Amino acid sequence: MNLRTAFVAALALTLIVVVSAFSAPAGSVAGFVTDASTGEGLPGANVTIVGTSMGAATDLKGNYRILNVPPGEYTLRASFIGYQTKELQIRVETKRITQADFELDYGEAVEGKEIVVTAQASGQLAAINRQLTSTQIINVVSAEKMQELPDANAAEALGRLPGVSLQRSSGEANKIVIRGLSPKYNNVTIEGVKMASTNDFDRSVDLSIVQGEMLGGIEVSKTLRPDMDADAIGGTVNLRLKEADPGWKFNVRAEGGHVDLNKSWKNYKVIGNVSNRFLNDKLGVRLELSSERKDLPSQRFGGNYSGPIYVKQPDSLEAIYGQKWNVRTQGATLTDQSTIRGRDGGTLVMDYKSKWWDAKLSNLFVRKTDAVISRVNNYNFVSGVSPERFHLNVGDDDWTTDTRTNTWQNLFRFAGTELHLNLSTTYAEARRNGQRFNFVEVGDPGLNENWLIYRDPAVILKDYTTDIENSYLQDFNLIDQQLIDESYDVKLDYDVPFRLGKNLSGKFSIGGKYHRLTRDSDGLTRFSSFQWGGSVARRQYLLNQFPWIVTDINAQRGINAANFWDKEYDPGVFLNGRYTLGWTADIDLLTDMQNQYYTGPGDVKYYTNGLASYQRDYSASEDLTAGYIMAEFNWGKKLMILPGVRYEAINTEYRAFHITTSSNIDGIEPNPDSVKTTRFNEKWFPSVNFKYNVSDNIFIQGAAYKSTSRPDFRQISPLVIYSSTNSNIQSNNPYLKPSSAWSFDLGFSIFSNKVGLLSVYGYYKEIDDLIFYMRDYLPKKKGLILGGPDDLDERILGPEYYDSRFVLQQNGKVLALPINNPERAYFRGIELSWQTHFWYLPGLLKGLVLDVNLSFIDSETHYPYFETVTIGYDSSGFIPKPITGQQYLTRKGEMHDQPKAIFNFILGWDYKGFSSRISYRYQDETLQSLDTKLAVFDRYYASFSLIDLMLRQKINNHFAVYANMTNIGNHIDDYFIGAQGGKPALPTSSQYYGFRAQFGVTMSY
Repeated sequence: MNLRTAFVAALALTLIVVVSAFSAPAGSVAGFVTDASTGEGLPGANVTIVGTSMGAATDLKGNYRILNVPPGEYTLRASFIGYQTKELQIRVETKRITQADFELDYGEAVEGKEIVVTAQASGQLAAINRQLTSTQIINVVSAEKMQELPDANAAEALGRLPGVSLQRSSGEANKIVIRGLSPKYNNVTIEGVKMASTNDFDRSVDLSIVQGEMLGGIEVSKTLRPDMDADAIGGTVNLRLKEADPGWKFNVRAEGGHVDLNKSWKNYKVIGNVSNRFLNDKLGVRLELSSERKDLPSQRFGGNYSGPIYVKQPDSLEAIYGQKWNVRTQGATLTDQSTIRGRDGGTLVMDYKSKWWDAKLSNLFVRKTDAVISRVNNYNFVSGVSPERFHLNVGDDDWTTDTRTNTWQNLFRFAGTELHLNLSTTYAEARRNGQRFNFVEVGDPGLNENWLIYRDPAVILKDYTTDIENSYLQDFNLIDQQLIDESYDVKLDYDVPFRLGKNLSGKFSIGGKYHRLTRDSDGLTRFSSFQWGGSVARRQYLLNQFPWIVTDINAQRGINAANFWDKEYDPGVFLNGRYTLGWTADIDLLTDMQNQYYTGPGDVKYYTNGLASYQRDYSASEDLTAGYIMAEFNWGKKLMILPGVRYEAINTEYRAFHITTSSNIDGIEPNPDSVKTTRFNEKWFPSVNFKYNVSDNIFIQGAAYKSTSRPDFRQISPLVIYSSTNSNIQSNNPYLKPSSAWSFDLGFSIFSNKVGLLSVYGYYKEIDDLIFYMRDYLPKKKGLILGGPDDLDERILGPEYYDSRFVLQQNGKVLALPINNPERAYFRGIELSWQTHFWYLPGLLKGLVLDVNLSFIDSETHYPYFETVTIGYDSSGFIPKPITGQQYLTRKGEMHDQPKAIFNFILGWDYKGFSSRISYRYQDETLQSLDTKLAVFDRYYASFSLIDLMLRQKINNHFAVYANMTNIGNHIDDYFIGAQGGKPALPTSSQYYGFRAQFGVTMSY
C-alpha cells in the first residue's frame, strides 16, 4: 500500500465520518477556566459535559472549546487538581457558540478559612493537570517550576523528570538521555518544530543553548501518536514559548554570581520582557530579550592506557599455561580550562484569536559564545623511538553557535472541523576560530614498564617533574571550522469531531508533513612548524621578527620554551588536590605573536593539515515526506482509545572525501576524491494510545507504537581515510538504514486535591538495527565469515567499495565500520513519581511542596566482533597453506549512556512571600563505551549526587530577591575503566567545576 493509496482511503473515510458527524445539526461550547483569586488561566483543566463522552482540556491560557455538541440543555463541569470542581447549567443551540466561563477556588472548601495558592505551587499544579488531560504519556515542566529551581538551562530543568538523565560539559548539562537512550535517539522541538542540531557528527541537540526563563514550559512525550515525528525511540521534548496576557506586562530579572573555582564575580544575567493584548484581546504581542555572561572554569584529568597485553601464566605445577590480560598506564593528561560563556537571545511571539481563525507567529533566536583558554598537559610514561617526556598544548578558541526558529501556526475552524497549517524554518550555525601552540619536552621517562602495569596515574604523577629548559615550541596552528544547518517544514492536520450516540464521541484526524534539511560542514587547519632541518627558514623568520627570543636556531625540536614561560600563572589546588600542575606558556603572548607572524611581511609558510581539514567536511540534503491517519474514540468518561498509523519516506544525498595519508608536509595525497551517495528509506509506524478511568481519581494508561532513529550525519557520509603507513582504513557507511523499535508502555495514576499525583509507569522496548561500530573488519574476507547471521553481507561494505591498493594488503582492515547491528537491543524500566502540595496541613506545614521520582532502567544487547580463524587449506602446492577467514562472535552487554537508576527529590516550603526549594539529584553508574572483545576496557561514568538550593523573598507585589546555590557538595565527574579479575579500576577522566552561587532581583509590573 503506497502513500497515495493510503491518502485516498483516508480521504474517503474522512468524508464518511463528516457525513455521519453532521447528520444532525450541532453547536459548540467555549470559554475560559481561571483562578478565582488571581484571574489567571488554568492550563490543562478538564471541562466535560456531564453524562456524555464530550469534553476538552484547556490550553496554556485556560481556553477550551467543545465542538459538535447536539442542541439541548446540559450540565458543564470544570475540574483542576488542587482546585474545587464547579458545574454550570448551559443551553446549546444549533450553529451557535455557547460561552461558559469558570472561576475555580484553590483547595477544598473549609469553612471560615481562605486558602491561597503560591505562584510556585500553581506551576506544579499546572504540570500535573497537563499530564492528566493528555491522550499520551507525558511529563511536564512548567515555566514557574523552571524559575523556582537553580537550573542553568533547559537541559538542567529536564533532568528533574522521571527517566531523564544528563550529559554534562563545562559544568552544565547540555544533552539529555531519555529512558536510557542516548541524546541522538530523542527528538527535540520548539513549538512542535524540530530543533536544529549544532553537532557536526550526530543528530543530538545541545539544550544548553536555551535558557529556561525564555520558555513557557517543556513537555516530554514518552509515547508517540501518528501526528508526531517518528524519529524518537526514547522520547520527544517540546519547548513551548510564552504568549501575551491581557494588559501591559513588564518584567525584568537581573542577577550576578560567584564561581568558587576561580573566585570570580564576573557573572551576570539580565532578562526582560514586555507584552500586551490588543483589539479586544484578540491580538497578543510578547517580546523577551536576554543577555548572560558566565564563567565556566574546569579542571580535567585524562588517563592513557595501552591495549591488551597478553601474559602467559604457569599453573601451580608450572606445566600448563593459562592466560590473562594486563593494562599498562602509558600517560596522563591534566587540563586547566577557562570558558567564558555568553548567551544572548530573544523571542517574539504574536498571536491572533478569533471565532474561525487562530494564528501564532513564534520567533526564537539564541547566540551562545564560548571563549575558551585551555592548557593541556600531556605526560608520557613510556619510552619511545623519539624520547618525549611531556607535551604542552595551549590554545585560545572562540566558539559561536547561532540558532533560529521561526514558525507560523494557523488554526482554521469551519463546519465544526479544525484545519491546522504550520509553516516553519530553522537555521543553525556553529563556528570555531582557534589558535593552538604545541610544546615538547625531550627526554626519556625512565620508568620501568612492568611497574606501570595497572598503576594509578596519580601515583606516577606524584614524583613526575617537567623541565622547561629541555622543552621546545614545535608549531603555530590556526583552526577554522563551520557548520550550517537549515531546514524548512510544511505541516497540515485536519481534525473532524464526531459523535455516534450519547456515549461515543471523538475526533478523526488526517495530515501530512514535508521536511527539507540541508547541511554543510567545512574546516580548515593550517600550521607552521619550527621542527627539524626543513624549518630553519621559519625559525630564522620568527627570530628576525621577534629579536628578543633567545634560542639555538639549529635546535631540531623547535624554539626554546623558556621564551614563552608564563611565570604569573598559578593553577592553585588542582582537581580538589588530586594532582599538581607545572609550568605553562603565556597564551596572550603566543596569540599576539602568531597574529603578527601570520600577517607579517615576507613569505611566511603555513601548510594545510590535510587530514584535519578534510575529514570533517561533508554536505548533505534530506527530504522527508510523511502522512498519517488516526482517530480518538471516547466511550463515556471511562475509556479513550487513540489508534492510527504514520508513513515516512526519506531521500538523502551526501558528499564527502576519500582521503589517502602520505608523508607530504600536508599529510595527505593532494586533491582527494569527492564522492556522492544517495539513499531512500520508507517505513510504516502503527500506534495506539489508551486511557481507562477506573474511578474519578484513578486511571490506567498505556501505549504500543513503532518508532525509528536515523543514522548520525557523519556515519552515513561517504568519508574514507586510507593510511599509507599500515594499510588501515577509517570508514563511514553511507548505506546504513534507520533503526526501528517497538515500544510498550503501561502504568496507572492516582490523583486528588490531597494526594496530588502519584504515578507508576513501566515500559519495554525492542530495537532492531541499532548502529554499532564493528572493529577490525577485513573487507577482502567478506565472503569468508563464519557464524554470522544470514543477512550479514548486506550490512557490511565489500572490497569493491574501497581502494584495492589497501584492501588487498595483508593487514588491510577497517578499524571501525558502522553497521546496523544484527543483534536486537532490549530496554525495560519502571518510573515512579509523586507530586503534591500539603496545603491541608496545619500551621506552617501547609506551605510544603514535594516532588520526588525514582527510575530503574535495564538494557541488553550483543555486540559483534571478528576474530581471524582458519577456515580451510589450500592444497594446490606441495605444502598445504591455511586459508584464513573471520569468525563472527558477540559479547553481551548493556547499552551506552544508560544509568541503572535515577532519583530526584525536591522539597519546597512557601510562607507568605518567602519560598525555598532544595533539590537532590542522583544518577547511577553509566556505561560510556564497551570493548566488544575484552571487558577490561569497558568505560563508565561514575554515579553522582548533586545538591542545589533556591531561596526567594517577595518584597511587595512588584519586587522579589532570590539566591541560588548549585553543586553545594563540590561534586567531581569521574569516569573509569571497570575493575576486572581482581585488578583495580583505573581512572580515565575527571572533570571538576566547583560550587556556584547566584544572587538576583525580579521586577514585575
